[in-house]
Amino acid sequence: MMEWIHSLNEYAGLFSLLAVIVAIVVPIAIYRRGRRNEMQEAQNELDSINETSRFAMPTDIRNYFTRKSILEKKLRK
Repeated sequence: MMEWIHSLNEYAGLFSLLAVIVAIVVPIAIYRRGRRNEMQEAQNELDSINETSRFAMPTDIRNYFTRKSILEKKLRK
């Protein structure tokens, strides 16, 4: 039993280092995935807006094109 505890103590520094790395990498990966999903949703919305005709544009349709402009700026097109 003592040998097992002693070998566990030898690896305590390694375990701490791995915990720090995981604590840094996991939130970054979650942020990037969320950002990628956000950009994909913006692209999907922009694609659906592009399918709408601009001719005979009532006020509610004009709002779509305003939103399109915002999304294009967001996606840096």
